[in-house]
Amino acid sequence: MIDYASTVNNRHLVTPNASDLVHTSSISSSSNASSSNSSFTHHHRSSSIAATAPLPPPRHQTVTAQPNYAFLSVLSKALVRCIRGLEHVRELFCANEYPESFTGQEAIKMLHDLLDGIPESYCILVANALMKSKPPLFDPIHYSQKSIIQGTVFNSPDEYYTLQDDNEDQTIPSGVLTGLLECYTYRCLPGKGGCYAPRCPNKPEEQQQLASTTTTGPLLSPSSELSTTQTAWAQRVPREILETLSKKEIARQEAINELIYSEDVYKRDLETLAEIIVQPLSQSKPVIIASSKQREEFLSQVFGNYKELIDISTALFRDLLRLQQQQQPCITMIGDILIKHVAYFEDPFTRYCPRVPLAEYLIKAEEKENAEFSKFVAQTERNKRMRRLALRHFLLNPVTRMQRYPLLLEAILKKTEPEDPDYAYLTKCIDMIKKCASQSDRLSDLFKKRVEILEINDAITFKQGEFQDLQLTDPHRRLYYSGDLKRRRMNGIEMEKSDIHVFLFDHLVLMTKPRKSSTNVDEYRVWRRPIPLQMLHVGQNNQQELSSMSTSTGTASAMLVAATASSNASHYYLHGGPLSSSSSNTGLLPLTLQHLGQRGGVYGFLCSSEEKQKWVTAMEEAKSSLKKRLGEDVYDLLTLDDVSFRYSSSVTAIPSTTIKHGKVNCTVSFASVHNERKLAIGTDTGVYIKSIDNHQTAIRRVLSTESVTQLAVLDKYHILLVLADKTLKAYPLDMLLAANKHNSNSKSTNVERLGQELGQHIHFFQVGICNGKDLLIFKKKKNTSSIFTTLEPIYDLRDPKNQKYITLKTGFMLGNRSNHSWFKKYKEFYVGAESSNVHFLKSKLLIVCERGFEIIDPENLSVGGRDIPDKGDPQFNFVNRQADSIKPLAMYRVHDKFLLCYNKFAFYVNNRNGSLVQRGPQKLPLLCEWEGNPDNIIYQYPYIVAFSSQFIEVRHVDTGDLVQIIPGDQIRLTYYQQAPSTTDNTTPAVMIQGCMTHSQRSDVQHIFYLKLNPQRSNNARKFI
Repeated sequence: MIDYASTVNNRHLVTPNASDLVHTSSISSSSNASSSNSSFTHHHRSSSIAATAPLPPPRHQTVTAQPNYAFLSVLSKALVRCIRGLEHVRELFCANEYPESFTGQEAIKMLHDLLDGIPESYCILVANALMKSKPPLFDPIHYSQKSIIQGTVFNSPDEYYTLQDDNEDQTIPSGVLTGLLECYTYRCLPGKGGCYAPRCPNKPEEQQQLASTTTTGPLLSPSSELSTTQTAWAQRVPREILETLSKKEIARQEAINELIYSEDVYKRDLETLAEIIVQPLSQSKPVIIASSKQREEFLSQVFGNYKELIDISTALFRDLLRLQQQQQPCITMIGDILIKHVAYFEDPFTRYCPRVPLAEYLIKAEEKENAEFSKFVAQTERNKRMRRLALRHFLLNPVTRMQRYPLLLEAILKKTEPEDPDYAYLTKCIDMIKKCASQSDRLSDLFKKRVEILEINDAITFKQGEFQDLQLTDPHRRLYYSGDLKRRRMNGIEMEKSDIHVFLFDHLVLMTKPRKSSTNVDEYRVWRRPIPLQMLHVGQNNQQELSSMSTSTGTASAMLVAATASSNASHYYLHGGPLSSSSSNTGLLPLTLQHLGQRGGVYGFLCSSEEKQKWVTAMEEAKSSLKKRLGEDVYDLLTLDDVSFRYSSSVTAIPSTTIKHGKVNCTVSFASVHNERKLAIGTDTGVYIKSIDNHQTAIRRVLSTESVTQLAVLDKYHILLVLADKTLKAYPLDMLLAANKHNSNSKSTNVERLGQELGQHIHFFQVGICNGKDLLIFKKKKNTSSIFTTLEPIYDLRDPKNQKYITLKTGFMLGNRSNHSWFKKYKEFYVGAESSNVHFLKSKLLIVCERGFEIIDPENLSVGGRDIPDKGDPQFNFVNRQADSIKPLAMYRVHDKFLLCYNKFAFYVNNRNGSLVQRGPQKLPLLCEWEGNPDNIIYQYPYIVAFSSQFIEVRHVDTGDLVQIIPGDQIRLTYYQQAPSTTDNTTPAVMIQGCMTHSQRSDVQHIFYLKLNPQRSNNARKFI
């Protein structure tokens, strides 16, 4: 076998001009043909070559068996044999119609091999001479219109040609290629300096070396370089050996040969990818992608682990080439070599191939946004090493190679006897490669879906001023379903003209109006605000219900949320109730999507029964997946009581001895004298006490005061504070429990007289610590101002020595405290605006007013308060513009900033100067916009919790990300108390209690508390 990696022909050549090749149908025997300019002559000489005057062989030349391809007839016959040899190793799409067809690229490659590696430009000229001769050796097929129109052979895999039907000796082109002749005259003798023929063997050795260097250049591969030839195997084997082999064995060797030389081509394409594309992108000056971080990320995402693929292919080809050299001319076994390398295919190929769709997307996106990159791609594709192929060809090369490996190996396997040891190796290799390809295909589907989402993201547009980050570029994003839904009016089944294209992602539902942009690319204009999955509810089909939704969104929301909590009700709403006659007549079913919250709404659509089932199934799957992905909730909702309190006494199915009536307005937990945990509950009908630890203990009413709106316990002083009907009273907690231990009605009057009245016409009160003092502060209203009175408790009523201060008919006058008073006056001040809440800071009081927030120093009231935010600062124009529609609710100190919470949004200001804290470039300063319409907002690091009537939303205090939704009906905050900060920087203890309508019994109230899940809170994941 020939060593193709080290073979370098000793003949020398020059790159020819077009005038070097002059062809004729035959060499004439007439004198006219002998002197004609159309005969094959060198352009520097006027003498001609005629068949009737054959040249005597030079006396100095020795006759060898090497064919002289300077003669067209010899070259034509060799080329025909090569072309026919290709039929055994590959099949073209046109093979049935043109059995002896081949591509232009194959023809040039075969000529290049036959002529010992002369330049491709010369081979193209030779191929054109063969096609244009009379008779022609081959013609373009009718599919190759480019070659037919221009009458030229193209070095392209996309241009096809076919041999003439009858290539007999008399129809073979004949003539002389003067550029391939060794000498132009028989008078050229050794030692005479040689003639001017480029291939003259009589030239001095130095001139021959110079000619070789200057004319061939880098076209001749050094012997050390790994390379092979695409020549058919049969063309390189002596005829006497071929005659001893069966046709099946010849076909087997041809298939092995194709595997080896195609691996060489694949390896070289990978090297082209690395040297012509990747290296310039990463190293060129000036840089093509400006940001080094973006450049590295781009190269990593697009080209991935291409270096590993080069290493694998190089190692495989080296072993195959060595095998070919050692076992020439016939390779007896190849499977043992292959299986050693195929074992390492899986990881590199399954990491590269699936990412190709994403790589193509990123390249297109970069070309669109980066003019320099687009210019680089255009210039690169003109590089000779690219062989006029697009960048995409080299990017896809590993994918196509993985697909071709089984075909190449199966071609060898078909020609291998089953009892041959190579058969088992080849079978195992094919199975391993197919497994690798199958895994790549599965992973590729994931990347194709990701690219689909990225393309959707590129096509989405917003109305001016309504941009929202949909977070569709998240690599874990998933699209569950999408399609058009017909719009209908809420008061009937009539359809609107335009359809809505809806996308159901794994985190939200996006409703858009499809339209065409100026570039004819699909564009999706966002129609309504995106619906987070946890805030999505699917309505039933009943038309009366839908009509009520259109008139009362709040009522419908409450019904849907309540139904969602029950599995049976949820199933009913999701799958639809009875159909109306109007919807049945149209053949379309209603599908109602509801977005809970203040910016939500009810959206009615129509679709077919089959389409509706697909939407319902996809929504159920998306919600279930979201629940699994989020894992455990940030807050666990734990029950304190869900059987004892009814809204009214109209339902009497349960005996009244166990059911208490009246709306639950407030709660507070405390420890009794026996260290038993108790819960005080304030309702419209009085104050009740129940045991938290002992569920067998009955609930007892300890105070019959009506319209109780607020409760609190001063733990260190064992005093219960009750605000009922705008009257604030203090009660000795232990005696209150003892007096009602047996629930005796005869003692109720004495229990009421144990309390001290602290004030009347009081709107609210708060207890907390400021300046190291336990304080009680309450507010009265005077005209448009708020009057605040601050009291400090002075007696622990559990202490026996202070029992003397607990007497009946004890009074308390603010201006003249008696000896029996339990409090002393600390400070009194007013704020010139209506206020709704008070927060305790370390040394100051924070007043929540209708116009904003005011910080008061109780030790220095003459200085006045500090208003936040500053109305005169233009940074807060977004607040001032909405002054009539927004309501301040709470303000908390978080780290070194203040978090200002309104009923629509929240944002940060700096602690020292009150300036607005920016969220970053091109970002709104808002920490978040509430999905609901909250009545109360509380803080427990690292979360901010907003209580709305329909749901509780939990957001991360640093990012504003929504991390949990707790649905319900008539939800209200009943108690919130944050313990003072500790000295060891641990999170202060927080108690959050609330009440809502029971999920399955709409007349019963459910009292609960929120418990922070420490493990979940440390690794909270956002879902919006």
